[in-house]
Order: sequence, then structure tokens, then C-alpha cells
Amino acid sequence: MNNNHIPLNIDLLKDFLEKDLLDSNIEIFISQSTGSTNDDAKNFLSEQSSPLSIHTSEQQIAGKGRNGKKWISPRGKNIYLSIGWLSNLKYSQLDGLSLAIGTILASSLNKFTQNKVGIKWPNDLLIEKKKISGILIETIDLKNQVGVVIGIGINVHMSKEEGKEINQSWIALDEVTDSINNRNEIIGDIVNKVFQLTSIFTNEGFKAYKLDYESLDLLTGKRCSINIEGIDKTIEVLGINDNGEMLVKEGSEYLTLRYGEVSIREL
Repeated sequence: MNNNHIPLNIDLLKDFLEKDLLDSNIEIFISQSTGSTNDDAKNFLSEQSSPLSIHTSEQQIAGKGRNGKKWISPRGKNIYLSIGWLSNLKYSQLDGLSLAIGTILASSLNKFTQNKVGIKWPNDLLIEKKKISGILIETIDLKNQVGVVIGIGINVHMSKEEGKEINQSWIALDEVTDSINNRNEIIGDIVNKVFQLTSIFTNEGFKAYKLDYESLDLLTGKRCSINIEGIDKTIEVLGINDNGEMLVKEGSEYLTLRYGEVSIREL
């Protein structure tokens, strides 16, 4: 591991966590290597006692993105973070959660990048049309609760050689900041914002984040190609609704697209 890169460390991470969060007895796990931090968080939810748990690792052996795509995970170079949330929500109340997480994640990263990060619906964060971060939300049934896993991957120190297997344009945080970034600080800031979200989203849903999302949205007003169940369409993006669904126009027809059923790219 490059000596310039500060390793992940529980005590260092706690220095960046707010007092209210520490007082909630948040459980923190940092490993040198794991299969998938999302799986770690999912497996822990059934025994979790605090509202949130943090699972991060220096390396993922079987990291995954949306639609089962492999997430390239070199050791000590990026953020592989999963947050286990013992929510009080029903499944029907989770609409727009991925977009709300994207909004607070972009807000956090923009503190380090001079506001260069935008959101490509539904769960990719881009700088100059290059991917810097992705989100994967998973859920499990827990007796009378819905267990939510918020998976976040962020390219931080990764070199072009280390990321050569990635099949899309990407960028690392160090490329757009003035100094080598401290992953403990970034994780701390994100987790603080997620802790706030657990209350705000539970009470207000995605609507509380919609205006901020729209200020970060990279697709509204753009012509895009979408693929739904193997069928390609060319559409114009009109925006999003209060549930985080994308509103588009295909010719004279208006469509509403749900997260999870469609892939999209700007033309």
C-alpha cells in the first residue's frame, strides 16, 4: 500500500463521526479483505443492535455493482463501504432511497471536488461524464423490520493501470483534488449524512431530497437511449417525480421509468 495513503482505521474514522452517531453505539467493522461489504452488512443485520452499522474493507474479492456487474476493487485504493440500517420503513416507503443516497453522497464528494460531481439517474455519480462512484441498495426481511443495506463504492486513489478492467469511463477522486484524500474522513462525512437521512427519509421520503437532487441531475433535458427488457428506445428526459421515478418522452408518448427496470445512457 502506498505510504501516502492513510489506511482505514476505526479510531481515525471515529474522529470524523458526530457525537450523536457515536452515542447511538454504531457498530464499525474494518477488514483487510472481504468478499463483499454488502454481504457483510446483510449478514450482520440479523444480530445488529444499533440502528446503523458500518462495514468497510481495504479490498473486495467479489465486489458487485448494479445488475450483478463486477466492481473492480484494488487493495487500499478506494472506498468499499456498506451501511446496515435497521429501518422502520415498509418496502413501499423505500421508493427514491437510492436517489436520496446519491444526493447526500454527491453533496459529500462535492466538498472535496469544488462541486464537480453530478448524478446520473438512478445511482451513478459522475465527474466530466466519468464515473467516480456507484450505489447498490439491497434489502432483507427481519421479523418486523426491513433491513436495508446501503452499498457505496468510490474511486479514490486508483491508478489507470489498476482500473484497466473497468468497461466504462471512470475517474478517481485524487485526480480532481489538490491533495491525497483521507478515506476515513470521507467515510465519516458520508455516514454522518446517512445518519441524518435515516430520520429525514423515514418522515418525509424522497421529497425532502428532490430539490437538491434536481440541482445535481445530469440527464434532465437530454436525449438518451434506454433499454427496457432488451428493447432500445430513444427518449428525452423531462425530470423525476416525488417517488424518484424518471419522467421521459418518447415521440408523443410520456413514460415513467422505475429504478431497477431500465438502463440509460446519454446520446
